[in-house]
Amino acid sequence: MTTATRKSLTPAWTQLRFHAKQNKLWRSTANYVAVAAGRGSGKTELARRRIIRYLPIKKDWPYPIYAYCLPTYKQARRVAWRPLLNLIPKEWIKGEPNQTEMRVDTIFGSTLYVVGMDKPQRIEGDQWDGIVVDESCDQKPGSFGLSILPALSHRNGWCWRIGVPKRVGVGASEFKLFFFEDAEESFTWPSEDILTQEQLKWAKANLDTRDYNEQYMASWESNSGLVFHAFDQILNVNDQICYNPHDVLIVGSDFNVDPMCWVIGQYRKDKKRLEIFDEIFIRNTNTRETLDTLYKKYGQHKEGFDFFGDAAGRARSTKASESDYIQIRNDKRFLSARVHYPRKNPRIANRFSVTNSAFCNAEGTRRLYVHPRCTHLIRDLTSRAYKPGSNEPDDYGDIGHISDAIGYACWKIFPLHVIRKSVPAVISRF
Repeated sequence: MTTATRKSLTPAWTQLRFHAKQNKLWRSTANYVAVAAGRGSGKTELARRRIIRYLPIKKDWPYPIYAYCLPTYKQARRVAWRPLLNLIPKEWIKGEPNQTEMRVDTIFGSTLYVVGMDKPQRIEGDQWDGIVVDESCDQKPGSFGLSILPALSHRNGWCWRIGVPKRVGVGASEFKLFFFEDAEESFTWPSEDILTQEQLKWAKANLDTRDYNEQYMASWESNSGLVFHAFDQILNVNDQICYNPHDVLIVGSDFNVDPMCWVIGQYRKDKKRLEIFDEIFIRNTNTRETLDTLYKKYGQHKEGFDFFGDAAGRARSTKASESDYIQIRNDKRFLSARVHYPRKNPRIANRFSVTNSAFCNAEGTRRLYVHPRCTHLIRDLTSRAYKPGSNEPDDYGDIGHISDAIGYACWKIFPLHVIRKSVPAVISRF
């Protein structure tokens, strides 16, 4: 194919004018590149165009092949397959795309695969000319060194590893090491360089400072220290909050047998905040006895109860033949209560993030307060920490149960809504 012919087949988006750092990345000739950039900042769009841009390029060998990789097969099909297919000019495609293998053959002899790396062997056995590894912090540990690097060696193939610089993720430490030490070139830019303040408004209102810095400022945040780092023992503890007979009672519950930990509070619609003013902390007990305690304290409440807990409450029984969920449902004293137990638990990191955001989000707004009489809860919030060098909480003894109870309520009351990703106008025009 002549240069003129290839140029005539090159889509308009390869001539786009990008943000300065994006432009430098686009023109990079390095084989091994790391990109740690904020959400919605264009890194994925650039990577998609990068790999498609190579499809018409002639090699010294027949049938060059490329791969766009995501952590799992389902994610690859949902997130990458259709967008990549839509970007490839139809006149480039030879025959029909293989939907099962997520493979596109081109008239140039090249092939593009979309690959889920939950089974790294999918990338093995071939020599590849170029690979994009997306969501790098969630890629299976070892897959890059054991499966991807050997597959690039014979053809001197290139690789972009891209993603948000997460502190939580099975491959986060490997990606960070690659970014700072192993990559030939590393690029980073925050979402604030690309997105408008209106687009960032949701994130600032719903994420705590560290999550916002990580997800939108592309900052490598430390994962060490306290789990509930946004909780301030002065600003989030308030002795003025109290029971109101005219609001629904909210009960966050953790069904551990010893101790059984529940928190009681109310959501103040006028102030748009959750106030926790009481707790139940009982040793060596069960759900039925804890309901007895709750009834003794608040049995005269007329405005109803909302119970929140984890998915295990549907099936697990704490010293009883019935599930915790069913026991609450069947208790005649609480027949009008609404019971909110999910069919599947959220990721623990997401639940922690929601709770931290409620204590203080990136805008500095506090939507969760605790009365000083909740001594067990406050102790938990001020002492629960991560294991050194990991994203796993270092729970021991009683630590973790009562903060989980408040977390289940926060997950429902302050949910993380899905944000529709909007491609910045600077790279969406083609």
